Amino acid sequence: MDFRIGKNELLRGLYLTHGIADRKNTVPILANVLLRTVGTDKVMMAATDLKVTMVAHASAKVIEEGGITVGARQLYEIVKGLGGEEVHLQRNEQNWLQIESGRTEFKVVGMSDRDYPKLPSVDEIGRSKVEAPLLGEMITKTILSVSMDETRPHLASVLFESNGEKATMVSTDGHRLSKVTRDMVGGPVLSAGGLLPRKGLGEIRRAIEGNQGSCEIGMDQSYFVLKADDMTLSVKLGEGQFPPYDQVIPRDNDKKVVVGREMFLEALRRVSIIASDKTWGIRFSLESGKLSIEADNPDLGKAKESIDVDYKGGALQIGFNARYFIDLLTEMGGKEVSIELGGDLDPALLKPCDGTDYLGVVMPMRL
Repeated sequence: MDFRIGKNELLRGLYLTHGIADRKNTVPILANVLLRTVGTDKVMMAATDLKVTMVAHASAKVIEEGGITVGARQLYEIVKGLGGEEVHLQRNEQNWLQIESGRTEFKVVGMSDRDYPKLPSVDEIGRSKVEAPLLGEMITKTILSVSMDETRPHLASVLFESNGEKATMVSTDGHRLSKVTRDMVGGPVLSAGGLLPRKGLGEIRRAIEGNQGSCEIGMDQSYFVLKADDMTLSVKLGEGQFPPYDQVIPRDNDKKVVVGREMFLEALRRVSIIASDKTWGIRFSLESGKLSIEADNPDLGKAKESIDVDYKGGALQIGFNARYFIDLLTEMGGKEVSIELGGDLDPALLKPCDGTDYLGVVMPMRL
C-alpha cells in the first residue's frame, strides 16, 4: 500500500473514525483504524467496535494498492500535528506504516488489514433524505435522558419512530423522560421503532455536526444507517422492549403552572449550588401566583428563591432532581413553559407553551 493524500482530507476521515475505535476492548485490532485503497484515486478509512461502524472515503493518489490497520487515536494525533499540506503513507514489511509530510517522518506499528473484522453490509437498506440539522436537534433533545446503565439496553437507547410524515424520538432512564416529534416528510416509513444506543447517537450527531444540508437515513431490523457525503455510519440496534412511554406521560395533572423559561432556569441553577451533588434534590413550594425553590444541605447550608408564576390552584410541596429540570429547560427553548403537577408523589410534565413537539416528564423524589 502506497498513497498520497491531502492532510485535511485524511484528517477528516480519521476524525470521524477514531472515536469509534474501542481501546478498551479485549480484541486489540478494534482499537485500530482500517486504511485501504479503492481503485487509483480513493482511500477508505473505517473503524468499528462491532456495534457502531464508520466508513469514510477520501480522494487520494494511489501509487500501490493495499491496506493496513494502525492505532486510530495515535494516527489521528500524528496527522493532526503534521505541518505539511500533503501526507505520504506507505506500508512497509512486517506491517509498519511509514508516514511522511514535509521534513517529518513517523514509522508506526500496524496489523494486517486481512485480520480486521468484516464490516457490516448495509448498502441494501433503503434510505430517505432528511435535513441534517433536524436530525441532530432531535438527538440533542433526547440523549440527555438516556440511561448510563449498559446492562439495561432498552433504557440506554433512544427509541426512533417514523411514518414518512413525522418522526419521534423518546428516551427515559426510569427517572425522567424526553420526547420530541418533528415533521419529517419523506422520511423513513417504519413498521416498528428501533433502539439507537447512546454511543451510536453520539457518533451520528458528530458525523453531521456543521452540516446545514441534507443526509440520508434508513433502518431495518438490525441497523440504523446514516449516509452523508462520502461517509456511511451504521449503528446496530439495541435489544429489548422500550417501555410503553405513552403510559408514563401524565394526562390528569390538574395543577398547571406557567413560568418564564429563562427566569425559572436561572433560579434553579442558583439554588442547586447548595443541593447535594449526588441527588441534586430541591423542593418546590407552590401557592397562588408564586413558586418557591428551596435546597437544604447539612454540609453546605440552605438556599431559597421565589419567582412569580401564573398559577391559581392550591398549595403543593414536592421534591425533584434539579438537574433533570435544568437539562430539559436548556433544550426546550421558547419564552414560557408550563409545568403540570398532580400530587406530591406524581410526576411533573414540562413542555413549552408555544408548542407540543417537545416534552419532558420528571419523577418526584422524597426529601
